[in-house]
Amino acid sequence: MGDLQLWLIGVMGAVISYFLKGTMDELKQVKTMAEDNKTRIVLLENNHTHLTDKFDQLFDAVKDLTKEIKMLNYSLSKKKDI
Repeated sequence: MGDLQLWLIGVMGAVISYFLKGTMDELKQVKTMAEDNKTRIVLLENNHTHLTDKFDQLFDAVKDLTKEIKMLNYSLSKKKDI
């Protein structure tokens, strides 16, 4: 009876090891994906910050151009009155 129990324990250990190895391999894949996603998120955050800065600069430039156009229109209207 002792040999049968030892054999059953060995088979159970082998089955558990098989599924544990599969689980550990999947865990490694998830870890790798998480690291890749973290890198992508950082890149997207940097791009978002960069784009936000560029849009702010563009908005300021449009405001300045609007002021210039208003000043030029005012100057032209004064010249027409002369």
